[in-house]
Amino acid sequence: MFNIIKEAVKNFMDSIEAKADECNEELGNGFVSKIAITGDENYDIYIIVPHEKLSYIANYYFGDDDYDTEDLTKEIANQIIGNAKIIAAEKNINFDISVPEFLGEFDKNIEYDDMLSFKFNGDKCFYILFKGK
Repeated sequence: MFNIIKEAVKNFMDSIEAKADECNEELGNGFVSKIAITGDENYDIYIIVPHEKLSYIANYYFGDDDYDTEDLTKEIANQIIGNAKIIAAEKNINFDISVPEFLGEFDKNIEYDDMLSFKFNGDKCFYILFKGK
């Protein structure tokens, strides 16, 4: 599943003309959305995006940084995990995805089993946490 998510992140970053390199930093701050996947793979997936990077994405999508944090954070989660579902289906791995749920600011109280982290355009990292179900 991790390679599928990595590919989906790369696709998302390419779509907004941004670069994602792997990041080895400890968990940082940001806003969190959660999507559950159920089927051949079963996880709660938490996507944590730093505030500064939400502004970059809003500027790319809308031409300014006047955005609703909840809506934009959920849309990012939906874009990444929705693309992961397509990639997985091509590999005969099938799962359903839930509607994204906005959890607010990350306060490091989420229990998780595994993590992927990516540097967003060479500086701030964003994180994807996995909790098996």
